[in-house]
Amino acid sequence: MPFELHVTGRITLGRFADFLEAVELYRAFRREHGYVVPRAWHALAGEMNSVRLIYPYRELAELQAEEERLAGDREYARVAGEMPFVDGTLRYELYRETAG
Repeated sequence: MPFELHVTGRITLGRFADFLEAVELYRAFRREHGYVVPRAWHALAGEMNSVRLIYPYRELAELQAEEERLAGDREYARVAGEMPFVDGTLRYELYRETAG
């Protein structure tokens, strides 16, 4: 059954253009290094400057293996850290597709 990791957060006021640039570099880094590449969404209604990154996984073992690999990747941490999220706003949710 497919899974999706949703990472939501809010971008620092006045830095949305910086986020758009940083998220494209982040997605390119993940693609080039064999990581799952998320879709990036921004809210059109609701809390201002809210964004969502959606990572698709076929199975949980794929997510777990990637997390273990990411834990030791310093360059990944640097690239991910360039996205200007407001401190304390990141939220992680894991969803599983329902049968039917």
